[in-house]
Amino acid sequence: MATRWQVIPRTVPLCWLSLAAGVLLLVSSIITLATAATRIPVLEVIVAVVAVFLIVCAALGLAKPQLRNR
Repeated sequence: MATRWQVIPRTVPLCWLSLAAGVLLLVSSIITLATAATRIPVLEVIVAVVAVFLIVCAALGLAKPQLRNR
């Protein structure tokens, strides 16, 4: 039997929490990348990608309620 992953938060408060966490992570990554000396820290780029993923999933959960209840 296959296991399904739920990437869209199941409730509206969890969507808002994921959206806030994603925005905070993205802003933190942008600030760190902007103040980096010469090279780009790989971890900050990964954090930025995860933050965008959180923002997209939370926005989908808020925009389309039927996706939350699958």
